[in-house]
Amino acid sequence: MTAAMAAPARDRGEGTIRRTFHGFGGLGRVVLRQHRVTVWAVLAVTAVLAVALVWLRFAITDFQAHHELVDPCAGASGCEPPDAVLSRFRDDYSEPLHYIGRFIELLPLGVGLFVAGPMIARELESGTYKLAWTQSVSPVRWFAAKLALPAVAVLAGVSLLSALHTWAWWALPVDALPGQWWFRSYDMIGPVPVARCLLALALGALAGLLVKRTVPAMVLTLVGSPVVVTLLSSVRQKLIAPATDLTATQPGLIRSGQDWILERGLIDPSGTRIPEPDCGIGVSPQACASRHGATGWYLDYHPASHLWPLQWAEAGITVGATALAAGAALWLMRRAHP
Repeated sequence: MTAAMAAPARDRGEGTIRRTFHGFGGLGRVVLRQHRVTVWAVLAVTAVLAVALVWLRFAITDFQAHHELVDPCAGASGCEPPDAVLSRFRDDYSEPLHYIGRFIELLPLGVGLFVAGPMIARELESGTYKLAWTQSVSPVRWFAAKLALPAVAVLAGVSLLSALHTWAWWALPVDALPGQWWFRSYDMIGPVPVARCLLALALGALAGLLVKRTVPAMVLTLVGSPVVVTLLSSVRQKLIAPATDLTATQPGLIRSGQDWILERGLIDPSGTRIPEPDCGIGVSPQACASRHGATGWYLDYHPASHLWPLQWAEAGITVGATALAAGAALWLMRRAHP
């Protein structure tokens, strides 16, 4: 009688396992439970940063309204805000916003390490993936379920943080804080951080499948992901045609806090360019132009209006690289586990 009672109990247990792994949603819930501590930690950090960004946006606009940073000439103290006011603004608002942006900029690397190690390589190394595969779950479905959780987190959480950071950053007084626009914030705003997180997810998955060991997979991602991002970023200035100014006198290398200067040089009567000619110390720009037979100077730059076209173009290329990495990972999965 005991054996008879044990058999149905065992059948019920096996049925529970099958129901747990049955369908993509069930497997997804298993993955969610496996990493529930990480999920709760990510949700908490996202909530804290979101609240901080909303507060910073309103604090920045309020500070500017009370200290004439937007229109300094409207105040009685002249057209330049006092250094003490700018210093306080940087310390209390601009720098905290930049530090949050740095965190957003580093998020892709964290995503890649998490996917490469705990999500993929650890299960392949320990063999726990076999439990899923013995419950009528194909390797491809297991792989897709493993990537579903971080993909949803990236699209929801990182998109929210990037949008809020962009919203707060947009309130910064560019003329009062030169250099904020291009040189400090480009990788922290807009669609670029989201696209890079998706790329890191795909690269992490590929690394985990290639190495199948937790620590080596994380090391490979730690080294490889920044290299890929750097290669993609190296073509940024060429994604759209820059603006060009032609002048008779040498232009300065700083136009305003909203321009990204690319190249300066001389131009001769035939239109040939001589990038930043070296005429020696103490030689005037006029004498330098005369020595090279030039008729004027040129300056290539990206103005503020190029920000979002560049952002979307780079994000599109990054998503394309993501598709290639994800396709390679899927091909590897099918080839190794047909």
